[in-house]
Order: sequence, then C-alpha cells, then structure tokens
Amino acid sequence: MDMSVTEILKELPKLSPTDRAAVWKKLGEITEADVPATFRQGMRDIAKGLTVDMESALREEPPGSAR
Repeated sequence: MDMSVTEILKELPKLSPTDRAAVWKKLGEITEADVPATFRQGMRDIAKGLTVDMESALREEPPGSAR
C-alpha cells in the first residue's frame, strides 16, 4: 500500500504512543545515515545547553581564562 507524505502525517496522531515512538525511532535510524556525526553531536550539545551564542563567543572572555 503506497501512501503520500500527507496521508502518513495525517495518520501519525492516530497511532498509539508506543507505535508513534517506533515510527520516530525508525525515522531517526533512516535519516541518521544521511546526517554527519559532527552535526548530530552539535544538535545533542544544543539540546543539553552546552553552546554559547556567537556574539558572546566573539566578545566575552571564556570562564576561567587568564587575562
């Protein structure tokens, strides 16, 4: 059975939470091969709050740096 993207997106909310999680897991596995590891690591760092904005990085002294 072929489904369009629109049809798939319409059906996702109807899935059980377990089935929805399985879909997202599989989607991650499929797309992960297409995304560089450094980008995925950067996204994890952003989610953990381990980044600084560019203006701060360019204008402020890093914590613990010697002046």
